[in-house]
Amino acid sequence: MIAEKAYKALEEAVGPEYVSREPAVLDTYCWQTHISQGPEIWTTRPVAVVLPATTEEVQSVVRACIEHGLKYKPFSVGWGGFAGAGKEDVVQVDLRRMDRIVEIDEKNMYAVVEPFVVAGVLQAEAMKVGLNTHIIGAGPGHSPLASATSMMGTGWDGIYMSTSFRNLLGVEWVLPSGEV
Repeated sequence: MIAEKAYKALEEAVGPEYVSREPAVLDTYCWQTHISQGPEIWTTRPVAVVLPATTEEVQSVVRACIEHGLKYKPFSVGWGGFAGAGKEDVVQVDLRRMDRIVEIDEKNMYAVVEPFVVAGVLQAEAMKVGLNTHIIGAGPGHSPLASATSMMGTGWDGIYMSTSFRNLLGVEWVLPSGEV
């Protein structure tokens, strides 16, 4: 259970419509299709879930968690036991509102994307300007950013385009301190 003061700090960070502590909502974050067959093997229920839309909101969530002694666990499109809270007193940070392609630079052949951009959407937009993008073996529903930063990111086109982490040019990352 999350303290009222901590919950209010999360509401201030992302707005009251983008934070929840309702058990039915929280349970959707601890049921994982890869491992859950019954409630006895669900992952740990988070104390709250927040859906930030900007880097600044992520920073505010991290700072609120630090201030109130809570842990936090972000995820984008990846599901599985690794994506869940995993421990008690964890705020699940769902990045689904951060789904924008910020820029596709045709001349220099790069894209700037947010964490919830999926490969299929990025590929479609890249093809409009004559470019192609690496899609890992998980298919077009994966996050290219998550594959580049958190997994190895191999796929059938890797022989031509390498693996995800080798294509990463830079990141804007919210550190555990709340700084970028």
